[in-house]
Amino acid sequence: MDNAAVLREWFQRVDSNGTGNITAPQLKSALAVGNLDFSISIVQQMIRMYDFDRNGTMNFEEFLALNKFLLKVQNAFASLDRGCGFLSTDDVYEALVKLGFSLDSPAFYTLCEQPFQLF
Repeated sequence: MDNAAVLREWFQRVDSNGTGNITAPQLKSALAVGNLDFSISIVQQMIRMYDFDRNGTMNFEEFLALNKFLLKVQNAFASLDRGCGFLSTDDVYEALVKLGFSLDSPAFYTLCEQPFQLF
């Protein structure tokens, strides 16, 4: 079974009511099964980023785009992992640049020095 078929099967299981779209809580639960435990607000942001038809849910094509992005993120960070289970600030900066983010270096490093709470 190719990757698209596996993803289609997975998507259909997550779409428990058979609408062809998944909601943020459905996506959050499904990602948690794969050890990707994001807050509901982060999952809602993911949907907003890839909700091309702006209906507040995610269809299969939108899900494929999100999956492609998540794999790109995983690969960018994994390529810098040196087996210690964490990345240095320099590694994070390099991974974000690899992902195509245009970052102001001094601002990034200043931000990294500041304690903050996500959502």
